[in-house]
Amino acid sequence: MNPKSHTVLLIPGIFDRGTSLLRMQRALAAAGFDTHYIHLRYNSGWHGMEYLSSQLMAKMEKLVGKGATCTLVGFSMGGIVARYYLQSMNGIGRVHKFISIASPHHGSYWANFLPYKGGKQLRVGSEFLRGLNQSIHMLEATEPVSIWTKYDVTIMPHSSAKLGVGTSYEVPVILHRLMPMSSKVISLMKNEVIIGME
Repeated sequence: MNPKSHTVLLIPGIFDRGTSLLRMQRALAAAGFDTHYIHLRYNSGWHGMEYLSSQLMAKMEKLVGKGATCTLVGFSMGGIVARYYLQSMNGIGRVHKFISIASPHHGSYWANFLPYKGGKQLRVGSEFLRGLNQSIHMLEATEPVSIWTKYDVTIMPHSSAKLGVGTSYEVPVILHRLMPMSSKVISLMKNEVIIGME
């Protein structure tokens, strides 16, 4: 079994420059984790999830020791980028814990307003998401966690943010963009990262 590293990679959401993840990054660093925000180029999703997941894989090889595993935390679209890496790019063996925060695992109607490849992939009923969800049980090896809120008007329907495997937490956060900055979300996430090291 591969050794578990204290490395945590944070993957931002669509159009997110990473500032929403700073509080989360600081909390994990204070708990002793080597935490990195993964900047993805063209994070509008213009070139699709595959393009962004390839960047994640390159960062993984650079930041995580050879043969070791890490924790992946994806916010919004970042959770789908992580899933494609895990499920379609043989990333499962490199990750011991996967946490998604307000990610559209089953699509979002909001993505209908994004008329390019990545937007189409994130739509409810898309072929891309159907493919990922057909092999969703692969994620069980990463002790997956999904954190979501019923007040989210970006992820519609709200139930789309529940992964369907692993542990699910509902939190009373009123806006999508506030999810990664919420003290409750950060506390749950940090606790799950620590549990993942056991």
